[in-house]
Amino acid sequence: MEITPIRPHVGAEVRGVDLTRPVSPETRERLNDALVDHVALVIRDQRFGPAEFLAAASLFGEPMEDQNRRYVVEDVPLVSVLSNRHTDSRGKPAKLAANATWHTDHTNQACPPKVTCLYPVALPDRGGGTSVCNMRAAWDALPRDWQARIADMRTENTLISSARAATGNPDVVADQSAAGGEPMVHPLVRTHPERGTRAIWFHQNKTERVTGMNPVETQKFLGELLEVAIRPEFTYTHTYRLGDMLLVDNRSAMHRAGFDYDHSQHRMLYRALVRGDRPF
Repeated sequence: MEITPIRPHVGAEVRGVDLTRPVSPETRERLNDALVDHVALVIRDQRFGPAEFLAAASLFGEPMEDQNRRYVVEDVPLVSVLSNRHTDSRGKPAKLAANATWHTDHTNQACPPKVTCLYPVALPDRGGGTSVCNMRAAWDALPRDWQARIADMRTENTLISSARAATGNPDVVADQSAAGGEPMVHPLVRTHPERGTRAIWFHQNKTERVTGMNPVETQKFLGELLEVAIRPEFTYTHTYRLGDMLLVDNRSAMHRAGFDYDHSQHRMLYRALVRGDRPF
C-alpha cells in the first residue's frame, strides 16, 4: 500500500489496497493516521456495491444514520444516495445548492460524524468534484485578532437556520418542525480528540446563532469568517473517477460539492457517515 500526499496542506492518495478483502490492524491504523494527518484521503481503484462500501467505511469507526432518511439504499439504509435526480415531495427537483457551500456535516447532532465517506456511482463528463479545506491550517493561519475573537465562541445548531430557511420546499419546513427541541450547542473552534489540534468548525446553514448574535448577524459573521479563513493553499478539489473512495475528517475540515457540471448528466454518489464524539 502506497500513501502519497496530494497537496502540502490537504489530501493524500492511497493505492495498492483492496478494501473488499480483509484488512490487517496495521493497514487500518495506517489509513486512519493518513486521514487524520492529511484531512482528506482518496483510496483509488475500489469496486463497491452499497454493502461493500459500508464495510469499507466501517474500517474507520461505527457507521451512523444519515439524518435525511428520504434517500437511502433500501437494503443498506446506513448508505445514503446523493443524486442530482432526486425530487422532493412535490415531484420537483431537490435543490442541491446547500451542498455547494462550505460546511461540515450534521452539526445539529450531539455527536456529529467524524468521517464522511463518498463513492461515485455515476459521474458527469466534467466538474462535480468535492472540495475539502483544511480548517486546522485555516485556524493556524488566522490573524491573531480573529483568533482571539472566535476562540471561545459557541454555535447554536438546528436542522436549518431560520435566517436561511426562506424556502418554499415543504420537506424542509416539515423536517424543521419535526426536529423540534433546543438547539445543539457546539464550539466554533473545536479540538481534535486524536491530535489536540484546533480547527474552525461549523455549518453555516445549520447555525441559528453564534455567541451574542441574532440569526441575521450570525449569518453575516460566518460569511465574513469564511472569506478570511478559506485559502486556496488549504483546499483540494477532488475530481472523481469511478473507483475512488473519498474520506473527509470532519473534525479538521469543511467540504462542499461542486455545482460546476452539466445538470442534464447524472451525478450520483454513495455516502456513509462514521460516528464521532461530542465536540469540545
